[in-house]
Amino acid sequence: MTLLEVANVRAGYGRLEILQGVSLAIEPDEVVGVIGPNGAGKSTLIKTIFGYLEPFAGEIRFEGEPIGAMRPDRIMRRGLGYVSQAGGIFPDMSVAENLALGGYSLRSRRAVDAALERTLERFPLFRARARQRAGSLSGGEQRALAIARTLMVSPRLLILDEPSAALSARVIDEIYDSLIALNRAGLSLLIVEQNVAQILAVAHRIVVLDMGRNAFGGTAAELRASDRIRRLYLGEERE
Repeated sequence: MTLLEVANVRAGYGRLEILQGVSLAIEPDEVVGVIGPNGAGKSTLIKTIFGYLEPFAGEIRFEGEPIGAMRPDRIMRRGLGYVSQAGGIFPDMSVAENLALGGYSLRSRRAVDAALERTLERFPLFRARARQRAGSLSGGEQRALAIARTLMVSPRLLILDEPSAALSARVIDEIYDSLIALNRAGLSLLIVEQNVAQILAVAHRIVVLDMGRNAFGGTAAELRASDRIRRLYLGEERE
């Protein structure tokens, strides 16, 4: 079964329509990257998928069930996780407190403790820093904490908005190493990214948005084989 299906979705803000019939699909265990110029509708797309915006038209299904009119908290309980570009950590709270908040929807303290232990096994850095104030972490560590917190409820699909933004090349590599490991462990990923080279190296498929519409969909190799796409969206010329 297709994990996530977005079909001919139109969405925006007030009367301003940003997405004009966007479609994409994600299969289990897949990494899909979304790229495109500024203003293409990338962030609007993921906000619509996660319920922060209600689509004007079209359909969004997760594991075959419609979620287009659901609130974000209900979508999260269905098995989707979302990490915004800002991350949304609580800087004055400790690392452990931030992680525990990620498990607020779990039904018992025992379930939260089990989720915390599972998350610390994936991110051992935070075991030693559990009492450290989250705001004192480096930018890369804060981004990793935001990801770890979202994993507390064991989503089956993780949506990330520009996880490499404002990070050094070394930290970007570390973040993506973590994402690759999560994918290999069975987590599907939908990643909006401006770092085109990075996402081309890890994604199974790429979706290019332009002016709120699908401009391309296919593998990284297929994208590079298109002179038009290479020129317009990668800034490359075929030799």
